[in-house]
Amino acid sequence: MRSFYNYPRLVVLLLLLIIVAGAAALGTMPRLEDPHMKNRVAFVLTPFPGASAERVESLVTEKIEKKLREVAEVKHISSVSRLGLSFITIEMKDEVEDVARVSSRLRDKLGEITDFPEGVGKPVYDDERLYAFTALIALVWHGSGAPNYAILGRHAKELDTRLSNVAGTDFVRIFGLPSEEITVTVDNDMLAALGLSADAVAARIFGADAKNSSGVLSGSDDRFVVEVAGAFDNLARIRAVPLAASPVTGMVTVGDVARVERRHRDPPESLAYLDGEYGVVVAARMLETTRIDRWMDRVGQELSDYQSRLPENIEARIIFDQAKYTNARLSNLMGNLAYSALIVFTTLLVTLGWRASILAGSVLPLAALAALAILDLFGFQIEQMVVTGMIVALGIMVDNAIVVTDEVQTRLLRGERRSHAVARTVRKLWLPLLGSTVTTVIAFMPIILMPGNAGEFVGGISASVIAALVASYVISFTIISTLAGRLLERRSAAVAIDSPRAEPERRWWRDGIDARPVREAFRRSLEWSIAHPRRSILLAGILPMLGLVLLYVGLTEQFFPPSDRDQFHIEMTLPASASIEDTRRMVEEVDQLLQADPDIVETDWFIGESAPKFFYNLLTNRDGVANFAQAMVTATSEDATNVLIERFQALLDRRFPDAQILVRKLEQGPPFDAPIELRLFGPDLETLRALGEEVEGVLAGIPSVIHTRTSLAVGRPEIVVDADEETAATLGLDLRQVSNQLRAAIAGADAGSVLEETEEVPVRVRTDPAARRSLGGLRSLEIVPRNPGRERDDSYAGVPLTALARVHLTPSVGAIPRRDGERVNTVQGFLRPHVLPETAFQELRRRLAEKGFTVPPGYRLDIGGESEKRNETVGKLLARAYVLAVLMVIAIVLTFNSFRLAGITFASALQAGGLGLLAVWLFGYPLGFVVIIGLMGLIGLAINASIVILSELKGDPAAVAGDEAAIVHGVMSTGRHIVSTTLTTVGGFMPLVLSSSDFWPPFAIAIAGGTLLTMIVSFYFAPAAFKVALAWRPLRGADAASGGSPQPLGPQPAA
Repeated sequence: MRSFYNYPRLVVLLLLLIIVAGAAALGTMPRLEDPHMKNRVAFVLTPFPGASAERVESLVTEKIEKKLREVAEVKHISSVSRLGLSFITIEMKDEVEDVARVSSRLRDKLGEITDFPEGVGKPVYDDERLYAFTALIALVWHGSGAPNYAILGRHAKELDTRLSNVAGTDFVRIFGLPSEEITVTVDNDMLAALGLSADAVAARIFGADAKNSSGVLSGSDDRFVVEVAGAFDNLARIRAVPLAASPVTGMVTVGDVARVERRHRDPPESLAYLDGEYGVVVAARMLETTRIDRWMDRVGQELSDYQSRLPENIEARIIFDQAKYTNARLSNLMGNLAYSALIVFTTLLVTLGWRASILAGSVLPLAALAALAILDLFGFQIEQMVVTGMIVALGIMVDNAIVVTDEVQTRLLRGERRSHAVARTVRKLWLPLLGSTVTTVIAFMPIILMPGNAGEFVGGISASVIAALVASYVISFTIISTLAGRLLERRSAAVAIDSPRAEPERRWWRDGIDARPVREAFRRSLEWSIAHPRRSILLAGILPMLGLVLLYVGLTEQFFPPSDRDQFHIEMTLPASASIEDTRRMVEEVDQLLQADPDIVETDWFIGESAPKFFYNLLTNRDGVANFAQAMVTATSEDATNVLIERFQALLDRRFPDAQILVRKLEQGPPFDAPIELRLFGPDLETLRALGEEVEGVLAGIPSVIHTRTSLAVGRPEIVVDADEETAATLGLDLRQVSNQLRAAIAGADAGSVLEETEEVPVRVRTDPAARRSLGGLRSLEIVPRNPGRERDDSYAGVPLTALARVHLTPSVGAIPRRDGERVNTVQGFLRPHVLPETAFQELRRRLAEKGFTVPPGYRLDIGGESEKRNETVGKLLARAYVLAVLMVIAIVLTFNSFRLAGITFASALQAGGLGLLAVWLFGYPLGFVVIIGLMGLIGLAINASIVILSELKGDPAAVAGDEAAIVHGVMSTGRHIVSTTLTTVGGFMPLVLSSSDFWPPFAIAIAGGTLLTMIVSFYFAPAAFKVALAWRPLRGADAASGGSPQPLGPQPAA
């Protein structure tokens, strides 16, 4: 350390290194709105057209789940088997770091499944849904008539390609574009006359599409690939496919009995209704290693060029720009950072004087730049958690500099030589301040070490604080100590104060405020405290004990507070029997109400699927649900959002009682479907449904619950074709062949594909729409016999379905949910705004207990929703905290070489936690996850204050011997440091305390309020406990300060 004082050029070089490295990091680090988390969630979608939920479960979902469970890194497997689709959600264990490797193994397992029945599509592994899109670009049709999706689709795919080629783009996807296909619509009567069915036509067309290789001809000198000509490349080729020979007309082709055309799937799987107009959306996401402002600039340039080439009947506009929210959030936090720095510097000016405050305050920009360089080195991005961590660190990282500066200043005012003042300061303070720095670092370590997405979400706070503290410690003992020794005023030896315990004369603008009346009152209170140590210990413990009691009786638990965006979303679910056309009509009605409100800027609906992920914790798991729609709504402000949610929830409930419409605020933290969830597990669907209805009835009776639903609800009615097997046999058919003919007639049968450049368009054979859109049309559908002994002519006809089967309606299961291989019925509750989930959940438990609700043997009840996520996350946090607490004990014991002093330090920390809880309760905040994080930081700061005081007392033989005056003097000598560091810590948090956001004030109150109250523990508990502990048995090998007199020892973080 001394070498830095003797070599000023080394100080200059270190300064340049920190400034250049920090500035480079600031310019190159990626900038995001929210932290980047590893994608430990994937989805598997498997189509099984026409199959019921029960068949999808048994023939598809169970087989896939069984294979996926062979991968040890899988934590949970949830699935929903519904009509024609298996949707599986895979959640990996939180400890998984190499996600790509696990995803590769999961894909391999899917490829090993070979025993799917006929008609099951290939499972699609989708791991691109965790991250929010960075930009959503709408293409809206302004032409006459209905939207031309062929034209929209062509331009959307061009934009997809353009955005994919923008530097920094990670993923692009198109929403709201119905699938394109080539339909072969056959005439039933003509087919029947030919003795053909729709599925037979599909088989003939498929057989004519020769895309497969015929092999390789290898000679002695050459090799030739053999292919059969005739692959489908246009519609005329399909029309020319021969079907059968007619005695009247000769060879009949597809074009003779069917209409072949290129069109979009009818009915469409999904639609996009964008601010009152139909269109499609191109969603783009950037790489996490990119600066969002620069990436959006490149996208804007590309979009401007693209717009100039669009026809007049198509408009392209950005409907979501995450850069706008990122810049606003980071600008707000940067403003808070500047205000915090100003408050800290002003505090230093008052407590230390102008020259010392400049020196101590210079650690703020230096440590911040060094911390940015460290964070960049470890791959962090500039996002809201990292910036908030810098704000948290502001009031803490200055503490080392305060202590070093004040100690050097005090020695110089006593007349010590400059080099000696610096050397003795470093020698005296390096170990205590190292111990206090290490304990604070350990206090924040559980946050960054917590596994899973929750730890990755808030880990930036911990990383910033740790980097800043390490930088502050190094800078304080190198740059700050050297500059203090060279620049602070020194008194000559002739006028220096001889007594080490005497106070040098101070001028507030030069040396900091004196406040003698306050100091004398403080001295008298300390004299009483040390004279009556046991009473002082009891009195100091009253407020902390009250805070600990409130933990169990006065504080309501919460996971994360809601977001503060000017956006919200609406989820609309119609009855299970509703078609996508029914959903579309209701969306238009609801949208008219929304558009009429002046506080709503824009509404964008996505029908038949989840909206593109525009916020990081939204769930996108509603693919292929015709009775579902989701809206992204943008309001004029955050305040307007809060009002609109309450207003429209009540209005839409009244106007649309047949639908369940949820107007929901965007939430923070890990995602969940509903704030209240209870899972009922068991084998029998009817029993699960009955249990779910019983729980749902109790949940619906809670006043704060506005909507309820169960995952195992009655689905749409099912049409059962009860065919007579003997009658079918007389027609040369078995039941499978009857089913195949019906499927081809209703849903259509796959018949190959047309290859156009790099795009493959499927071919599907269908019957006339009238036969597949009503029960009467189905009954009149003709089944074609397959009796080879019967001659065919133009009068040959099929057999009506009703001649061999009874067709009737029956209730069905709309969806069968499963979790980890068991059937489950999840009961969900949605709450009124501003109601804490834990409050409603406790009321539900009380009512279920009063009703005596129990589940039968073989069934069980689990808790989900916010409670499950909160308990799981807090458990992971505390699991790391226990191990690190042992490390903290080791650090403190090594600092003091005393278990008793370490015990006093940890007793102070426990009381600080109680005081933090008391501060949170006084300001009316719930006990959320961010509060728990704040309390952990507060404990680290409280330990530091105790270390400062106890180190000073331990270094004075008179104080160790129990001399009350010496103990009082030791505490008084640290008073200026502790008050200064406490005020800088509290001042640094004030912008967060006063923030309009719901997220940061509870966190800031826990630390700032607790820090302020912890001065009681620091000044009146720790010294009193020191006297009591040493009265019982003296310390061994107690250190005395040089010359037998104590030297002032400055603190680390206050409180």
